[in-house]
Amino acid sequence: MEFEVLPGTAGLTLAEVAHVLVPGHGRNDDATGLNPGGEDRCRIAAELHRSGLPGVIVCSGYKSPIDGKGQLLTAAGETFQGLPEADLMRSWLLADGVPETVIRVERHSVDTVTNLLRAEHEGHFGDDRPVAVVAQHGHLRRILTVVAPRALRRPFLGVVVPAVGEARENPLALPVSRSISANLPAEPAAAIAAATRRAELFWGTARRLGKRAYH
Repeated sequence: MEFEVLPGTAGLTLAEVAHVLVPGHGRNDDATGLNPGGEDRCRIAAELHRSGLPGVIVCSGYKSPIDGKGQLLTAAGETFQGLPEADLMRSWLLADGVPETVIRVERHSVDTVTNLLRAEHEGHFGDDRPVAVVAQHGHLRRILTVVAPRALRRPFLGVVVPAVGEARENPLALPVSRSISANLPAEPAAAIAAATRRAELFWGTARRLGKRAYH
């Protein structure tokens, strides 16, 4: 399969990448499955694994602060509103034949910035080898130019998830990601906590104002 690659770290090629990071894209109407865009991300992640990437696939995400869907339930000994995106991605990948041994689940992040911060600083990759971030084109541009340089501590690039006729990102997404990721504390736990507070504030405000937005 041919992959469309967008540059991140200067000079990095897909042949040098070990890991795959799948940021959350959203859940279906009752929070029991992924939305179509999330399934498409999993499909590309699975193809990257089958192409020979030697590392792990990190599925990252709980739900956006603007997502109020789902019943209260327990996963991994914790209570969540609906199934976390990361667990839904894991289930999709397992059903597609990806070995359980290469899948990692990060189920607490609430936006793009915390997707990357938690995946990086909570040890989900297991080492410092380069990563490919998979997302649709508009979201990936935001990740590679704004979020990843501030959140990741490893070389990175992007792999585009094809999306025929997908709506463009909400205009709020880019400035909000800039604001969330700006001037974060150097200490990882403090950076995650600060970014989470900001994401909940910004996107919670957008929800109250009735704005529809991607996270």
